[in-house]
Formats: sequence, structure tokens, C-alpha cells
Amino acid sequence: MEKIKLSIPKKSEFMSTIRLTTSAISNIRRFNVDEIEDLKVIISEACTFFINNVKNSTEPLDICYELNDNNLIVEVIDLNSGEIIQKDRTSSEMCVMIIESLADSYNFDLENKKIIFEKCINNFE
Repeated sequence: MEKIKLSIPKKSEFMSTIRLTTSAISNIRRFNVDEIEDLKVIISEACTFFINNVKNSTEPLDICYELNDNNLIVEVIDLNSGEIIQKDRTSSEMCVMIIESLADSYNFDLENKKIIFEKCINNFE
């Protein structure tokens, strides 16, 4: 098991950096192209959820990657104070549905402003 932690400003202009980092890390564990695309969509949705729903943005997002032999577990944590405001409920519900459909497992811990998701490697060779 290896752990990687990324602390990045909570701004949408850093989304490409987050997506590229997620792609590179998942490629290390030999996820296939479709799984890597799923992971990039999931991480984008998780980060966008916090960008849109936690008003404060002076503190960064912490993204923790746990690489195991057969899966990748990612934890996105908003370090800003303040409550989740959910200014666009439809968008928030869509975010949950997207993560639910692409991740093998997930947990929205909104009290602690944390989203955790897991993607397993499918070895269809």
C-alpha cells in the first residue's frame, strides 16, 4: 500500500491538475482507460461539489490517494470552515448520482466535508 497526498487550492482552475494527477496515479496501478476516465470524472465531481457548496475557499482541498494492489481509494476533504450550503440542489444530486454510478463504493461524510470513493481494478485481459 502506498499513500499520496495532494493539497491544492480550492479553485476550479486547478481541476485539470487534479484530473491529471488522478490519471497518472491510476495508471501506475494499471487501471484500464475506461477506469481511468471514470476516476477522472469522479474526482472532478467530488471537487466541484465542494467548490460549489462550501462558501469559504481560503483553505485548500486535501486529496489523499491510497494505492493498493487491486484498488484505489481516494479521499477528498474540504479544509474550509463553514457549512455545506447546497445552493443548487439539482446539481448536488446529480453529483451524487454520477459518483454512485462510477465508483465501486463511496461515502459522503458531509458533516466533516469529506467524500471517499473506491475504484477496483478489473482484470479483463
